[in-house]
Amino acid sequence: MPIYEFACARCGATFEELLPSSRRDEPQKCPSCGARAHRGVTACAAPAPTKGGCGPGGRGRVT
Repeated sequence: MPIYEFACARCGATFEELLPSSRRDEPQKCPSCGARAHRGVTACAAPAPTKGGCGPGGRGRVT
């Protein structure tokens, strides 16, 4: 499941929620003030290539 960032228009807080893609556009409750906050920038993470990681060809080497 992706992590989405939300921004509250009432208090200005930003927070992240782990949600299924099907719920990404639903407003979420702001943990600071309780108002409905809308999705802003999406936060994402990807593993960085490391020595012995997955590379082209799936051989476990970065090329």
